[in-house]
Amino acid sequence: MKPFKTFFGVLLLVSTVLAACEVFEDQTPQFISFAMDGPSGAMVQVIYSKAFVAGVDEAGTTRVEVFESDTVLHTLPIDTVIDVRIDRRLFIQGEVSPLDTLSVDVEIDVDGRSLFDGRGDLFPDLPWRFLYQFNSLFTDDIEVII
Repeated sequence: MKPFKTFFGVLLLVSTVLAACEVFEDQTPQFISFAMDGPSGAMVQVIYSKAFVAGVDEAGTTRVEVFESDTVLHTLPIDTVIDVRIDRRLFIQGEVSPLDTLSVDVEIDVDGRSLFDGRGDLFPDLPWRFLYQFNSLFTDDIEVII
């Protein structure tokens, strides 16, 4: 009976130490990967920003005010990784020219964990938007001031 208690005690100690390591592991985001696929050669204008303020108003609308951004004209497919270790936030807006409508697949991961995986259309008058801020929840109804 004594060897069983010793084995059980050691097993309990090892499992407690391993569980404690996960508790103290830093869960803050480091990298966000963004991929958009669609008709090869199609052009999409993408706005990237980590300098913004976002909040949800009384009506349930998420309002985003962007202070600084980078606008990039991409040729599909897009596959990029963005460092968010300092800001812990990211706003992405994709839009097409006034004469285009594109069917696209979008995947967004934070440190390998899937945040978004969807398919849809990009319309000229309705930009696609993605908003991430560590430990914050927002609604799907997003209004943006750039």
